[in-house]
Amino acid sequence: MDEAIRVPSFWNLFSEGMYLKDIPSAKLSLSPLSPLFGRVRADEGLPEISHGSGGPSGYMVAVQLNPIPFIEQFLGPQKVSNGFYPIGGVSLLNLQERPAIALRNSFDTLVLHVTQAALDEVAYAHRMPRAKPLARTFGHFDPVVHNLGQVLVSSLAQPHHVSKIFLDHILHALNCHFVSSYGGVTISAPKFEGGLSFLQMRRATELLEAHLDGNIALKQVAAACELSVSHFSRAFKQTFRRPPYKWLTELRVDRARDLMTNSRLPLADIAIQCGFADQSALNRSFKRIQGVTPGVWRRGMTRGPQRFK
Repeated sequence: MDEAIRVPSFWNLFSEGMYLKDIPSAKLSLSPLSPLFGRVRADEGLPEISHGSGGPSGYMVAVQLNPIPFIEQFLGPQKVSNGFYPIGGVSLLNLQERPAIALRNSFDTLVLHVTQAALDEVAYAHRMPRAKPLARTFGHFDPVVHNLGQVLVSSLAQPHHVSKIFLDHILHALNCHFVSSYGGVTISAPKFEGGLSFLQMRRATELLEAHLDGNIALKQVAAACELSVSHFSRAFKQTFRRPPYKWLTELRVDRARDLMTNSRLPLADIAIQCGFADQSALNRSFKRIQGVTPGVWRRGMTRGPQRFK
């Protein structure tokens, strides 16, 4: 859990540098499942120019959730950008360059802490020893970061409706994008990539089955297979034709079907036993996979199971 030790210092420095305690309307929302992203918003601007202390190594990525009419960005004492930032405007900043801003307007921003280790892991998986320094960007629209960022924002609003392994999948996809689009590494599917061995398949599925709620780190499952996250993700998808979080969701739905067929448990209890946060979460996943809600499926089974074959 070394990230859990590192990242709080990032958020502490971030809060201090943005003077969030001095802004009555400021609110910082952090994910209970990952310390690598959060949402900061306020109905008023900063009382003065934020101060960049350097902080931990790595990068800060800021994605604007509302437009900012005018903002000034600095690296150390040097002003590097000013003007309008649109919704989806992305700023990618090296923390060692002491980024700072002058902002007099209200703001609503998704902030990610991207570690160098995570970027290096992606680069190594594509046969490069280390990720190159990422290119700076200041408020430019990036549709990939914007769209994946919306998933992270939704997870902050409803943390019980997502799992850690799913968030790890989204964060890994973002890291691949950063390395490819801002780090000059060509990300391409290999011509031939072996799937998981039988032993790796058993280790991965046993771990996932033991964590039906999905609250296990993707890195932990990959480590059990003695693979990097990138290699494991590709090998798992080649073996099972779906990423780990989707495989796990389908397993939960299969378990729910078995319980509905062979027991009279209420759907709310079945949802909990199958790793869903609540019955509504079961309903959404079940309908997406089966085409009908659990209640309709169960009633159909009592009339004749052939209806839903």
